[in-house]
Amino acid sequence: MRSITTNKNVSFVPFHWAHPYAMHLREFDRRLFSELPNFKEYLQSYEASGHAVTAICNGQMVCCFGVNEFWAGAAEAWMLTSSHCDVVPVSLSRGAMRYFNQIAVTLKLRRLQITVDERNIVAIRWARMLKFSREGVLRKYGPSGVDYLMMSRIFE
Repeated sequence: MRSITTNKNVSFVPFHWAHPYAMHLREFDRRLFSELPNFKEYLQSYEASGHAVTAICNGQMVCCFGVNEFWAGAAEAWMLTSSHCDVVPVSLSRGAMRYFNQIAVTLKLRRLQITVDERNIVAIRWARMLKFSREGVLRKYGPSGVDYLMMSRIFE
């Protein structure tokens, strides 16, 4: 995958399942560790997919994201963010946009979807900036039974 950043202070490296353990995760992302007792296995499967990266800014891991393919043409994106994302929001946003655009071509995606806790306003705003559109509410969907939004990007 070609470079997804032009900021010399930001780099993207292959994701390793232990990266989130070394990050100061934002509240909504941190909750997943307590709400999903097998979250380590999820992280290991994200690494195994080979379609995940960790963003590093000035030596600090700031976010991790990737894609898990369901079947040919359809995949789900995921993202874990740290409180340090605010240091380089434009570079991270542009890098994430380039990543999702490139992975859509690589995997020949028609559809890329995400689910977002509907209380997580920051994540919803970022998803919209990344061109994900709201499709509906998944009632009592989250690990703790809260409502989530289904959002998607369709590639023509």
